[in-house]
Amino acid sequence: SDKHISSKIKIAFHNIHNIKKISKYLTRASVERLIHGLVFSHLDYCNSLLYGLPNFQIQRCQKIQNFAARLICGTGYRDHITPILKNLHWLPTESSIQYKILTLVYKSVSGYAPIYLQTLCNRKTSSYSLRSCDSNELVVPRIKHKTLGGRAFAYVGPALWNSVPREIRESSTLIIFKRRLKTYLFELAFR
Repeated sequence: SDKHISSKIKIAFHNIHNIKKISKYLTRASVERLIHGLVFSHLDYCNSLLYGLPNFQIQRCQKIQNFAARLICGTGYRDHITPILKNLHWLPTESSIQYKILTLVYKSVSGYAPIYLQTLCNRKTSSYSLRSCDSNELVVPRIKHKTLGGRAFAYVGPALWNSVPREIRESSTLIIFKRRLKTYLFELAFR
């Protein structure tokens, strides 16, 4: 995973550096489009695999996002990043990883994901009439090793899903789910 992150960061910094060279000739909207197309496409690719890594690894990716935000807004390195990210309405790296995983879970529960993912997301059932079985929660499997098993989609997906408010889990469409989830994660990140 260290090689994967290093590769992502190297490509992203290279692309940001090239965008910075020509940014004075572009509008802010054009710079933002280039950042999304050339930088975030690399950062977001397979970022759900980064869940559960040590915080210093996630912070390496967060630095890329911060640098990109500063380039778009034209702010200095010493300016505080939180207001800039809020203004751009960008989720921090850790929250965007959770967003990606929870979107996969929603697709799995709704039948839009491949079968192999759908089989990893099982709803809680009981022979008794319990409120928890009616809350759209998933079974979180037991794991033997927290270091490896705690990062597996079969464990992380249901655990994150159950931590999200019920009204988000019960969204009728993927678009509504994504909008509600992003708002929820955004509020959590920037309290």
